[in-house]
Amino acid sequence: MRNILLVTLLFIGMNSIAYAEQLQLVQYADAPVHQSVDVNPEGRSIGDLRSRQGTFKATVDGPDVGEYFAQATVVSVNKAEKQTVWSQMIESVYPDGSIYKLDIIVLDDETLAGGGHKHEGAIVGGTGKYAGIRGSYEFEALKGGVYKITNTYWLGQ
Repeated sequence: MRNILLVTLLFIGMNSIAYAEQLQLVQYADAPVHQSVDVNPEGRSIGDLRSRQGTFKATVDGPDVGEYFAQATVVSVNKAEKQTVWSQMIESVYPDGSIYKLDIIVLDDETLAGGGHKHEGAIVGGTGKYAGIRGSYEFEALKGGVYKITNTYWLGQ
């Protein structure tokens, strides 16, 4: 009986670690002016850089709760399909730590020109309160030049 109890407790302990609580954090950011570096040849080409930085809020009309820094690099241009592939790195800085994100984004020329873009990326690490963070995020360009970023994550895995 003692062995059964020990195995049961061990099983429960291992499962509680494996199924850590999923958390969610939403950010709203105004679309900033991009800073760009256009490498040769002129126009969209491999190696072009686009960076942006700004502040974000926890609600659309709330006070600023942090700032972000992002850089995207063109890694592929398919003129026949009218698509551009970007590699992106982002840091979201909160008072109690930072969240780091990476992704590959495929955009068509119409999305680039018209907005309304939506994509998902990976949360790959963090500092402070967010040390050990893993998860994903969803980026959505809302009307009025506002970005909504929904971070879904786990800590300490």
